[in-house]
Amino acid sequence: MVREAHTALVEQLSLLFVTITETLTTQQLNYLKALIAGEKAISSTEVMHRYLISSTTSISRSKAALIKNDILDNKAGEISFQDPIYAYWLKTEYFAK
Repeated sequence: MVREAHTALVEQLSLLFVTITETLTTQQLNYLKALIAGEKAISSTEVMHRYLISSTTSISRSKAALIKNDILDNKAGEISFQDPIYAYWLKTEYFAK
């Protein structure tokens, strides 16, 4: 029952999530993809190369814009998604393609 409710919620919100995601830049999406993958050292050369992030400046700009647009939170230096359902949708629907 809980799984069905979760699936229904994700389906209900998917149009909103598509709309939000379409407003993001490629660098912001690449940053989110690295976050969702659990990368801790996103500014490392290897991670930046793997996720096609252009520079550490791009990481800073992306992070700031995503926080400003209420997609991410920065609590005590810990970056997290404001909406865990959006993070789930990105991982299972958007980036899974």
